[in-house]
Amino acid sequence: MIEFEPLSESRHHHFAKELFESAFPEEERPPFSSLEDRDERFHFLVAILDDEPLGILTYWVFEDFAYIEHFAIDREFRNRGLGKATMLAFLSQHKDQVVLETELPSTEVADHRLEFYTDLGFTRNPQEYWQPSYYGKNNLALQMIVMSKYELDDGEFDEMRDVLYKEVYRYNGPKTK
Repeated sequence: MIEFEPLSESRHHHFAKELFESAFPEEERPPFSSLEDRDERFHFLVAILDDEPLGILTYWVFEDFAYIEHFAIDREFRNRGLGKATMLAFLSQHKDQVVLETELPSTEVADHRLEFYTDLGFTRNPQEYWQPSYYGKNNLALQMIVMSKYELDDGEFDEMRDVLYKEVYRYNGPKTK
């Protein structure tokens, strides 16, 4: 059974740092050292199976939704259904709206990721979305897809985007390029 340990209580700190930095390009993640400075709405979990770390999941809890910022399974554990099992374990603890960002389907890996989240029941929202840079206050870095447990109407999408821009990215610039 997959369990979650908060990074602050885990003995797998090195594993978590290595996976976080290797699974996400620099432009898609903040510096690992900055994660300690985030407020109590932010959570960094290490996914554990039989006392072995297999993945990481970072997320925020806001008033109207939870936002999965990063999710990765170590290469050693991929293609065994453990990513799906890990995400289902997380979703079972978060019954309300959950949102995440994923790349546009431009590579085989991105296509697989989009299919993975769709198979888990996430909906691809049609609204245009740009992920702000972690390294510049007024820079939209990457066009992404927002997926959610329940489809967001335009008003809900705008509210969600505004919360992410303000609270996660500390961004207050234009919403589109």
